[in-house]
Amino acid sequence: MTFIAQYGGDLKEGKSHEFQEWLRANEKEFANAHPEGARYIGTYFTIYGDRQAGGVQFFVEMDSYGTQDALAAEGGKADNVYAKLLNELISFLDQTSDNGTSALYKSVTAATLYGDD
Repeated sequence: MTFIAQYGGDLKEGKSHEFQEWLRANEKEFANAHPEGARYIGTYFTIYGDRQAGGVQFFVEMDSYGTQDALAAEGGKADNVYAKLLNELISFLDQTSDNGTSALYKSVTAATLYGDD
């Protein structure tokens, strides 16, 4: 089973270039620090589309619903690389912005579909 988690938000004013440099320096380590069952896909800037979702989007592939718990547990620890880098990444986000979103997508071929079939 495959899920894609999307998290997004706006960057703090004047921080876009600093964030880009931080990501260039830390993205590989951040990807490698994800717990088993999670694979960091990447961080993308919204060129056009739904800006209400925020200016940047982060995508993570997960192999089960339970992987969300593993990500939360790792992110809550004070002494690991994943939590450190996640907190640094989040520090670039504008927490006062009304823009931002998160979503969980499940593969159509594995999803339970409801309707008038």
